[in-house]
Amino acid sequence: MKPVSGYAPEDAALLCGVGRLVCAWTVLEQSLEAKIGQLREAMGDIRTVGARTRPTMAKLMTELRTMVAMRDRRNAAALTEIADIERDMQRIDRFRALIIQGFHQPQPGGFTCRDHRNTHQFVTLEQLDREISALETVAERLLAV
Repeated sequence: MKPVSGYAPEDAALLCGVGRLVCAWTVLEQSLEAKIGQLREAMGDIRTVGARTRPTMAKLMTELRTMVAMRDRRNAAALTEIADIERDMQRIDRFRALIIQGFHQPQPGGFTCRDHRNTHQFVTLEQLDREISALETVAERLLAV
């Protein structure tokens, strides 16, 4: 294993991609918190989201689902969209965990990771870019609900 300072300039795209994945997930969390804040304000509640501790994504999604259900009692389309968004988020979160917790080493065209079963998986830079784009799309879909 080489230290991070030993990565070559050609690894810059890899390091940048991993950083973009982490940033995109944070933007998704912030978008979800903003959406819940908007819904609370529209319902007359002025509390802040997660005033004491930072709530998990699962808790935030549960709160969003509850608030949308109260807002749109007769329209199940929004709840269906939330379920679809939640499935996409779970898939992307598994990918994110693989990258963050299982990063192994750079390879030409991508990098290898070890999953929770300790098997090597090759991730291309294109896969990483697709997941980052998917995260950005999910954040936009959340704000549209």
